[in-house]
Amino acid sequence: MGSSYDKTNITIEIDNENGLTVNGNSTTLTATFLTELLNNSNLTFASQEGSGRMHGTYKSVKVVSKNKAVITNKSWNEGSIVNSLCTNYQGNGTQFVKETAIDWTNQKVVAEIDISTCGTGTEDLFSIGDDAISWNAVNIHMYRKGTSGFSAYLSANAKSDDGTAVTSGIVPDGNILRVEVSSEKGFVVNGTVLFSKAKINQYSTLFSLSTIKVGSGEGTNQESRAKYNYISVATKDYQTATEKSSNVLNEVTINEFVAQSNVDVQLKRSLTPAQWNTFCVPFTISADVIAEKFGAGTLVYTFGSMNGNVMNFAAATTIEAGKPYIVKPTQEVVDPSFTGVNIEATAAKKVGADGYFMQGTYGAKTDLTTDGTNLFLGEGNKFYKPSGTTTAKMKGLRAFFIVPQGTNFAALRANIDGATTAIDELTTVVEQPTDNRIYNLQGQFVGTSFEGLHGVYVQNGKKVLVK
Repeated sequence: MGSSYDKTNITIEIDNENGLTVNGNSTTLTATFLTELLNNSNLTFASQEGSGRMHGTYKSVKVVSKNKAVITNKSWNEGSIVNSLCTNYQGNGTQFVKETAIDWTNQKVVAEIDISTCGTGTEDLFSIGDDAISWNAVNIHMYRKGTSGFSAYLSANAKSDDGTAVTSGIVPDGNILRVEVSSEKGFVVNGTVLFSKAKINQYSTLFSLSTIKVGSGEGTNQESRAKYNYISVATKDYQTATEKSSNVLNEVTINEFVAQSNVDVQLKRSLTPAQWNTFCVPFTISADVIAEKFGAGTLVYTFGSMNGNVMNFAAATTIEAGKPYIVKPTQEVVDPSFTGVNIEATAAKKVGADGYFMQGTYGAKTDLTTDGTNLFLGEGNKFYKPSGTTTAKMKGLRAFFIVPQGTNFAALRANIDGATTAIDELTTVVEQPTDNRIYNLQGQFVGTSFEGLHGVYVQNGKKVLVK
């Protein structure tokens, strides 16, 4: 097995997928090797083979469920929509054309097309250029042919052997085609580049146009019957939201779930022993599991009451489902997994009193107001007032604080379970530092330099236009 595992605390697992693992590491005792053992429905656990006897401490020996939680992880749109040309438009077999201004240096065209309503003939699904319904040198056309085939043409030289005609490589995601046209990537469908920017520039002046037309209707009896979820002009950094199912509660996605019993779940977030971490999950964590996952001696507190300008926090031995806490582990915690938990589908809770509250969050991008009524716990165990003009964002599986308008930040203090030595651990509220960090309008950190960026960004709480 090697010697890279922790020999002081050893976690051994046996299942019919991975065989025997030690601290998550594979061993030579694979599931195939252990077939005879794994076929038994009754097992005896003991330590008595040979003359050696076990003197270690068994923290737990248990049979746990292998049922994985079902959680929908939804990302958020990145970038921004500049101009929405159509939304939820149902093609009816007639031509349609949308005209728009575009700055190809900073913008691109995106579309999502549902082909489930298409007919069995040839249909012009998507055309773009200086005249979307004609065949000329500046246009690109994409067709559905029959019930399964697709083709696309850079109409400048469609019959050449130089890659301006494509009849393969277009793979629907179910019934969905996602189109992106940009001067950076070219003509892309569901992640496949059909015509590169170099190819388009070789035969077309598309990316020199300041006004374009998109639509359907080239040819005779070829108009689309597809449904257009959207056709839009967007910033170049725009990415549509994605959705997938997993057993992971991810701090950077919107997490949706129903009540589930005796399931395994993984958290996609870290906690540091260097400072207090806000924490909120939709399942209960017992005292022994807190010690196992976060380290023996981990401190857990919840917001209990107010005494003037002092927030009183009380110690807790367990973490209740949906309730917000501050946690100081005794070891680095990275993406911990929990087995056999009961997930509760109730909303994250708000606790507190007298206008001061601690609000838990499960999903990412919770809107925080920047008027001083919402605070977050950050670096140096300090309360921070979010920067920005109207709202700011934060990751999930955390909590933020709600205080009355006009709160005297300089006087605000925290009392940790009555311990006077701990009062200053959570110190004065300060403005979020001016560290030149740059965010897009969706609150996503994009770096500290404007090099290579185009559009509107926020730096040190102020909007900046980058051309």
